Amino acid sequence: MRDEGRPRWWWLYAVGAVLVAMLGLVEPQVGEGALRTVLEVVVAIAGFSLMSVWLRVNRLALELEKGRRRA
Repeated sequence: MRDEGRPRWWWLYAVGAVLVAMLGLVEPQVGEGALRTVLEVVVAIAGFSLMSVWLRVNRLALELEKGRRRA
């Protein structure tokens, strides 16, 4: 069972690592041009979308952590 009191930072770090890895794969594998630009934009949008999901899932835990720091 999930501990609601703590955000799952490892998931955010994994999303960031996958984002960097995907951009790193697109760069050498796809030649210059529109396709490469589209793939880079799609990867970036997907990465930031996953980060948004992480924020929504961990919103309560982040608020609880902020409250603990204030106390």
